[in-house]
Amino acid sequence: MRKSLRTAVVLSASAAFLGLGLPSASAAPTTVSGTIGCINSASPVGVWVQAKTSKSGWAQTKVPVRLGGHSKVDYSFTLDKGGDYQVHVGCGGTPQKWAKSLKSKDVSGAKNDFLCNDMERFSVAAFNALVGRMFGRPDLTQGVPYGECKHIR
Repeated sequence: MRKSLRTAVVLSASAAFLGLGLPSASAAPTTVSGTIGCINSASPVGVWVQAKTSKSGWAQTKVPVRLGGHSKVDYSFTLDKGGDYQVHVGCGGTPQKWAKSLKSKDVSGAKNDFLCNDMERFSVAAFNALVGRMFGRPDLTQGVPYGECKHIR
């Protein structure tokens, strides 16, 4: 009787433990932040954080005070359940009407910086036609595919 009672308690505890599971490490709120820049010198005018497991929303942004900071913003957003996310960035225009809408791939971690290539292919072609003959063909994309935001660190 005692052995069957002990077995029942162990089985019940195991079932309860397995049924509830352990809370995941990403379930805690996490504040994500970093810097976002637009290559074409059009300032980022809005940052939407698209979360995979948390609520999505608008990031808080501020223009940093540093040399060359005109086309960059610092962003921060709290993911209520942590997890991976993407940034959707408006380069140029107004907060209500973005000139270019670009997004990143999924990233993880609390600190992520992005560089967004909002240049038009036509602009690059025109630049290369005019200046490229004298100075060669510089890479104006800075390694970021057209129309994307690349995680740079």
